[in-house]
Amino acid sequence: MDVWTVAVALYLASTVVALFLTYQEQKRRGHKTPVYTVIGYVLCAVWPLVAAVMVIFYRPRKA
Repeated sequence: MDVWTVAVALYLASTVVALFLTYQEQKRRGHKTPVYTVIGYVLCAVWPLVAAVMVIFYRPRKA
């Protein structure tokens, strides 16, 4: 298996879990606003990418 295949699979898995949890929370709370629903789903798809970029480019400050 290629490293990129594993990375994409992990990204998709975390996105699907986040989408499912967001859907369940919106269903439980009774939120039916289309704008917030779209914003929530977009953020679920983006946050794993942001976290990966932060991990890759993190450099501790020298004391």
